[in-house]
Amino acid sequence: MMRRGLGLLLLMTLPLGCASTAPPGAPEARSTPQSATTPPPPPPPPPLPPAPQVSPRIDNEEKAVRDVNARLARAGQVVAQVDASKLGNEQQEMLSGLKDFISKAADALQARDIPRAQVLADKASRLADDLVVALKSPRPTR
Repeated sequence: MMRRGLGLLLLMTLPLGCASTAPPGAPEARSTPQSATTPPPPPPPPPLPPAPQVSPRIDNEEKAVRDVNARLARAGQVVAQVDASKLGNEQQEMLSGLKDFISKAADALQARDIPRAQVLADKASRLADDLVVALKSPRPTR
């Protein structure tokens, strides 16, 4: 009795799950538009202007510039003291990144983009510290 009830239930739900009433392998009927003269889509809206760049306000620009210059000078000293020929791959990547941050921070200072120069000088300073630590720790031998 239970099997018969499940069988009937299965037979009743099978047609509900089918997406098409056409037999398998038969091409599906495609609906054709009623009229061939459909209006063209509206033109896309004009592109929005770029959002304005908002830089943080700096209360004491002279102090900020001095701080950036001090960080860059210290990072530059680390670069000057490093013998690149004695560095491993990871340390060479760190040195390359350090030089890049120093260069970009100097460019930002020259462009009077003090907030950007601060961020880049901070990154250069941190990377210089990391490089000094990496140089002090012995490299693993393979």
